[in-house]
Amino acid sequence: MTNTFTDLETRTLNSLIKQLYAEPGFSDVDARDISNDIHYSIKQIRGALGSLVKKGVVIIHTNDSNYDIIYLNESHWHMHPEWKQYV
Repeated sequence: MTNTFTDLETRTLNSLIKQLYAEPGFSDVDARDISNDIHYSIKQIRGALGSLVKKGVVIIHTNDSNYDIIYLNESHWHMHPEWKQYV
């Protein structure tokens, strides 16, 4: 199944992927990081992220410090230029 993304979802996803610098599955990216990168409001980014969660592309976990961390769902690692080899 192929997902269709809005422009904002695409920009949000590209920003997330660009900021996933460590080993596959690791993330320390939150909505503010993406907002700062692509210059959309936190509210707009959270809306796009909510849609990407519903589409199964990203997962959001709240850590012990109440910090929402965004992860690329393993089923979409193929979208990351370095992680796709682990699919």
